[in-house]
Amino acid sequence: MTSVGNRIEQHLFVLKAIMDRDGLTLEESLTRYPGLVPLEDHDAVRQHWEKQQRTTTIIRTVRPTEVSATGGPRPWFQNWDTADGYYWTRQHRFLSHVLHRQTYEIDSLDRASDRVLSHLEDPRHPEPFSVRGLVVGHVQSGKTSNFSALIAKASDAGYKIIIVLSGLHNTLRLQTQRRLQRDLGHENVPFPNGVGQGDPDKYWTWLTHDHLDGDFDPGVNVGPLQGQNQVILVVKKNKTRLDRLLEWLENKVPEHVPVLVIDDEADQASVNTGGNRADDEPVSEVLDLRSSDYDGDVPSDDELNPSAINLRIRRLLRCFARVSYVAYTATPFANILINPNAEDRVGGDDLFPRDFIITLPHPPGQKYVGPDRLFGREQLPGEVGQVEGLDVIRIVPNLDVKQIVPPKGKGKPYTPKLPNSLKIALTDFLLAAAGRMERNSGDQPCTMLVHVDMRKESQDKLASEISAELGHMRQQWRYDRGEYLPILRDRWDTEFRPLTSSVDLDKDTPFEKLEQHLDTLFGPGIEVRILNSNHEDELDFEAEPDLKAVLVGGNKLSRGVTVEGLLVSYFVRSTPYYDTLLQMGRWFGYRGDYVDLTRLYSTQTLITWFHDLATIEEELRRQIEHYARRRLTPWQSAPRIRSHEKMLPTAKNKMKETSLQQDSFDGRKLQTLRFPFDDPAILDVCGENLRIARTLLRSLGRPHEADSGRLSWKGVNAEAIVQFIEGFQFSEQSAFDVPAVVSYIQAQTQHNELTYWRVLVSSASNRKKDHATVDLGISDHPEVAMIRRSRLIKDPTSLGVVTEPEDELLGLSPDEIEEAHRLHKTGEFTMLGDAFRSQRSPREGLLVLYPIDPGSGPGAYAKNRRRLFEEGAERPDCVLTYAVSFPYSNSPRSVSYVVGRKAGHQ
Repeated sequence: MTSVGNRIEQHLFVLKAIMDRDGLTLEESLTRYPGLVPLEDHDAVRQHWEKQQRTTTIIRTVRPTEVSATGGPRPWFQNWDTADGYYWTRQHRFLSHVLHRQTYEIDSLDRASDRVLSHLEDPRHPEPFSVRGLVVGHVQSGKTSNFSALIAKASDAGYKIIIVLSGLHNTLRLQTQRRLQRDLGHENVPFPNGVGQGDPDKYWTWLTHDHLDGDFDPGVNVGPLQGQNQVILVVKKNKTRLDRLLEWLENKVPEHVPVLVIDDEADQASVNTGGNRADDEPVSEVLDLRSSDYDGDVPSDDELNPSAINLRIRRLLRCFARVSYVAYTATPFANILINPNAEDRVGGDDLFPRDFIITLPHPPGQKYVGPDRLFGREQLPGEVGQVEGLDVIRIVPNLDVKQIVPPKGKGKPYTPKLPNSLKIALTDFLLAAAGRMERNSGDQPCTMLVHVDMRKESQDKLASEISAELGHMRQQWRYDRGEYLPILRDRWDTEFRPLTSSVDLDKDTPFEKLEQHLDTLFGPGIEVRILNSNHEDELDFEAEPDLKAVLVGGNKLSRGVTVEGLLVSYFVRSTPYYDTLLQMGRWFGYRGDYVDLTRLYSTQTLITWFHDLATIEEELRRQIEHYARRRLTPWQSAPRIRSHEKMLPTAKNKMKETSLQQDSFDGRKLQTLRFPFDDPAILDVCGENLRIARTLLRSLGRPHEADSGRLSWKGVNAEAIVQFIEGFQFSEQSAFDVPAVVSYIQAQTQHNELTYWRVLVSSASNRKKDHATVDLGISDHPEVAMIRRSRLIKDPTSLGVVTEPEDELLGLSPDEIEEAHRLHKTGEFTMLGDAFRSQRSPREGLLVLYPIDPGSGPGAYAKNRRRLFEEGAERPDCVLTYAVSFPYSNSPRSVSYVVGRKAGHQ
């Protein structure tokens, strides 16, 4: 990179940090900080930013990440063009011309499904084969679209029998069956409702049916299994049903017939929770099932025992001489922790994805709303700034939770009382539904989800209270509109319109345009549906495309089933497992067209957990990217999932083959972000932190460098850094693990690394008259200008991010900075911060102190932030925080991670 290019890159690096921190556009950041970038460089910075944006879009659209046992696609695929296939061509045409999917969406699906197909064995291969792989999608992001495209392309390539294992409930099985009939061809779904039946010699032979009880039944003609027909089955993961399928299949599939098995929601029931023999260990969570959801005179717990189902899936795969098995899930925590060495004398090898692991790219465009967009997440190593969530989260007070969640223990009386937060949520639902109807100039599905407890009794009683409240609201609208209408108008104007205007000003709608739709909603009324086995209520959006309903339920609403038009969720049910919690979140999905109208009511604890999970999930995906860059195979990759103080990655019986290990801090940047701002103890915390900072800085003498108010020292002894870190205080909710950090530093010093440190005080570089100052005990610099920061509204103990991007450059030479930019450009490092740390000597760590003005608050554009302290509240002299930047190590010693086994390690 030229010196000019290097300068522009550094300007943009700093500006992006400010944009992320303060919620600014590029133009706003250039205007707000006029001295930061010389005027003559503005145009070059704009051009470079636009170029990066274009490049980023392309990468996110087209690149799944893969860890492969073969090092890449199999040889047969190099000469195979899926664009020539019959089934995929028809599906592609349907997506484009009938469903009007955007070109970039179809292109992303086309490339991703090609990538999965490329890792399957050639169905024309003359020898027996058995392939096992895992595809990791995003929650409610279109996994069905991917395996529907995969089925079409695999069938074009020569796979003749397709078996789709689809969830535990009849509802989910039916939803999947109908979706595949639409995308692949079925006589009951004529064009344009689906791709149509097609050519007679290409008809599908469906051995399952499109009604609630249409699961597989033996007794059908076995002729289709000889390989002349294209055969498909959509089967529940149910022990008795799978036993019947196994018995029927025995010796019926010739060796030459290739089979593709798709395991949807593969982390549920498919994972072995016992040893490699039959066991009677119950499922980890009570499942809400009707008798129609299983067959045979057996208890439901046994019928859906994961160990029993895991064994039958393994036996199913052994029925075929030529088979590819592809597991699909958005929560792969249990799947990647499967012991790769496990083997059973009846079932054979376990379902470890030994041949490939593919992570699907984030859905392109802005329509998909995932955990990070809703809840935000922490800054990961190498990133600039924290990912902020949308302002659609509303806190349910603990007192409200107690009013609707039954007390623990059997036999205790339970009478729910509708709390004020749920009444407000119902109001928001009616307004959001009216807003969506007006926006789309036609009828649309509009739903609300209420999920407070897994027990059916509580769901039934709460649904009755919700019905009564809706009746009360209807009476107010019909007979007391003069007083009720101003309340609704004020709620719409203050709660909805500001967010809509900030997202898309063209979508802003005055309240008057909602009144006709509210008349409709209050006329026939909003239906209340109870989705549990006590009731016959079901969800079928094909039969009811314009459903308006409040859905009250538990487990039947917690996985797989897509809730169309979900606007408001009231969710207070807790669970201690990463995968279960993410799967219970039905509010994720393609809701970008109306995300500003959505609202999620939940507890502060659950919101914090979802925020943490968004971080954990993204880190796991990046870890797989790291394995892919190193060209490791699944057998060589011991998966690591960051542990959590309050949760587990998955149920304990799915983690029997794991261990808890300390991760190295090699090449990472850590920062203290959480403080008990609303606790009176904050005064003592900040006072103690200021004291130990003064002790450290006094001991260092005069600064070695002083640049624009930024003071620094070099050659600081590691022991002084350790004493500072051990004495520093912050919130108990922080993920900063002081003992682990200290242990890492001490272990590294034993190997002649991290022996000397640079210390930087990152004070306000452009000091103004109104900048408050603090005495940090620095020789010859009695007053240091404090920086300004704010805290998150939705996570009020967190500052979100405090670091400045240029801090990482301290101590690096121009040549080292240029080399870091080169490594970033060539893809050696995804994040520029990682590249900078790669250039620092392993012997030298970096400690950066950030003195923050306690009187500071958010900027004019930071809508998701609040002041550190309210006006008039007692404040400390300074809120001090810090970051530690670790160089890459030649011998990394070791945050706690749950770790699976590598192949060959017992």
